[in-house]
Amino acid sequence: MIEWFAAQPWVTGVVTFLLMWTDWLLTIGQERERQLHYSEHYESYPINTIEGNPLYQKAVLARRVIDRRHIVPAAILSVIVALSLVWIPEGFRVLLIGYVWGLYFIVITTHLGNLLGYRAARRGVHGKLYLHLRTGYIIQMGRYVALAIFLIVLAICSASMFMVGVAIAGVSSAARQLAGMRKTPSIDPSDPVPTSK
Repeated sequence: MIEWFAAQPWVTGVVTFLLMWTDWLLTIGQERERQLHYSEHYESYPINTIEGNPLYQKAVLARRVIDRRHIVPAAILSVIVALSLVWIPEGFRVLLIGYVWGLYFIVITTHLGNLLGYRAARRGVHGKLYLHLRTGYIIQMGRYVALAIFLIVLAICSASMFMVGVAIAGVSSAARQLAGMRKTPSIDPSDPVPTSK
């Protein structure tokens, strides 16, 4: 089946766009759930956000289903994926699809897990957790490292170029978390309990 997508670059570009938009919609859904229910139990600091990319934080906070800062780059990237499938050697096409789609499969499943957790926290949760953004990145990086190891084993066992691409996506997702963590403010050595605003 994946070979069919490798031979249909524009269909693959459309699927890539739909994966990116699904990621966005799940982010918005997660933010909606956080604002309506989970905010009484969870707050990140020094910035209270579920979105790691500063470029998208305001749009996510406003729960914009369509935001030009997201949709235009998503459309451009989808076209680049489609054109790449036309230009690169045939042997690398499935690997590319595995990598690009793997990035979004990982993020989408993470959002689904978070969203289900937020919904479950409507009942049976008491108190409030204050989580520093850097700590959040470290936790997420740990999840991505564990997932990357699993995907590497699957890629080796399956000998599938698609799975090799997905495994590379797992490793790069963990590396992206490390890079994101380095851009967040460091944790104050005294780390006082933040106050809600």
